[in-house]
Amino acid sequence: MSIPDDGERPPRNPSRGPRPLPSSGFDDQNSTFRPAPGPAAPRPRRPKTGPDDRSPEDASRPDTRGRGRARVSPGKTPMMERVLFGTVKSTDLATFCRQLAGYLEAGVDLLKALSGLEAQFRATALGPVLGRIQVAIRSGDTFSDALEKEPRTFDRLMRSMMRVAEARGGMPEVLRQLASHYENRVRLLRRARSAMIYPTAVILIALAVGYLLTVFVLPPLVGILQDMARGRTADLPAPTRALMAISNFMQAVGWWLMPLLAVGGLIGLTRAYRTTPGKALMDEVALRIPVLGLLLKKLETTRFARTLSTLLEAGVAYDESMRLTADVMHAIPYRRAVDRARVEVMAGHELSDALEGSRRFGVDVIHVISTGESTGKLPESLAHLAEDYEEQVDRMVDNLGQLIQPILTIAIGGVVFFIVLAFVMAYVSVLSGLAGGL
Repeated sequence: MSIPDDGERPPRNPSRGPRPLPSSGFDDQNSTFRPAPGPAAPRPRRPKTGPDDRSPEDASRPDTRGRGRARVSPGKTPMMERVLFGTVKSTDLATFCRQLAGYLEAGVDLLKALSGLEAQFRATALGPVLGRIQVAIRSGDTFSDALEKEPRTFDRLMRSMMRVAEARGGMPEVLRQLASHYENRVRLLRRARSAMIYPTAVILIALAVGYLLTVFVLPPLVGILQDMARGRTADLPAPTRALMAISNFMQAVGWWLMPLLAVGGLIGLTRAYRTTPGKALMDEVALRIPVLGLLLKKLETTRFARTLSTLLEAGVAYDESMRLTADVMHAIPYRRAVDRARVEVMAGHELSDALEGSRRFGVDVIHVISTGESTGKLPESLAHLAEDYEEQVDRMVDNLGQLIQPILTIAIGGVVFFIVLAFVMAYVSVLSGLAGGL
C-alpha cells in the first residue's frame, strides 16, 4: 500500500463494524408481501484486508487472523464436529435467532453478539458454526454471505429472509419471525410424533399378540380339530382348513420367516421412502388412510400457511416465498401442488384459484386465502389460518385414541371371529358327519 503525499499513514486497523445498508429499492406504497419490480440495490461489501493491504510496518508482522479455527470448505462440516455434536437442532436455531435479535436491538455490535452466542452454544453443534461465521464476517463477508457458507445449518428460508433483511433493514424483527417459525416447527413435529406413538404402539402389540397366538396357542387347538376330523380334512369347512394351514406354516417355517420378512420389509420401506418415487407413492397412500390421512393433511396445511405467512411478512419476493414454502412441505403431493400453484400465480392467477385446482386444500383454506388476497392482508390471514389448524391438530392428537380405537376393535374382532368361526364350523361339520354315519 502506498503512503499518501502528505505523510499521513493510513490506519493500521480499518473499521470492522457494520456499515449502514443502502435503500431497499422497494416501493413503500405497495404491500409488504409484494415488492415493487425492479433490480435490487447492490449489497455493500466491506473491504477485505489481506497481506497486500497492510502497511509496511504491519507487513513485517505475522498474519494471525483466523488462526485457531479450522478452515472448512463452504457447505461442509468437519467429520469430528459431526461426531461430537451431531446436527444443529431447531430449538437451538430458535434460541439463537431470538437472542441475536435482542442483542442487535440493544445496539450491540454484530461480531460481539456472535461472540457471546458462540460461548453460550459452545457445547452444541451451533457453537463451531458461529465461530466460522465470525471468521467470514471479519474477512469482509456480510452476515447473509456468511450464512450462505453454512447450508447444512441454515436452511434456504433463513438465508433468503436474512438477505432481504439486510437490504431493507429491520434485521431484529426478521430474526424474531424466524425464531417464531422454528418454535412453531418444533411444536408441530412434536405433535406429529405424539400422534404416531399411540397407533404405532398398538400395532406393534397387536403383531406380537398375533405372533404368539399363531405359534403357541393355535397348534394345540388345531390338534384337537385334527383329532375330531379323523382323516376327513377334505370335508372340513374352508375357514377351518385355512386356520389349520396357518398353524402348520407357523410351526414349520413361519416362526422365523415372519419376523425376518417384517424386519426386511421395514428396511425396504425405509430405503424406498428415501427415493423420490417411493416417497411420493407412500405419502399418497398415507394421505388416504382414515384418521391418519386427515391428520397429515392438517399438518401440511399448517406448515404451508405458517411458512408462507412468515416469508411474505418478511418481504421475500412472492416467487421465492412460494418456492421456499414448497421445499418446506414434507408430503410430496402437497409439495408438487404448491409448486404448481407458484407457476400459476406467476402467470397471473390468484393463489386461491391455483390451490383450489390442486384439490389438496379444504374449502375453508381457499376461502381464507381468497379473503386475504381481496383485502391485501394475505400474511395476516395465513397466520390466523395456521393458528386455527394448529388448534385442530391439538384436538386430534388428544382424541387420537378415541378415533383409532374403533378401527383397532374391528380388526381384533375380525381375527377372533375368524378363529371362532373355524372351530364352530368344524364342530358342525364333524357332528353332521357322525349323524350321517348313523
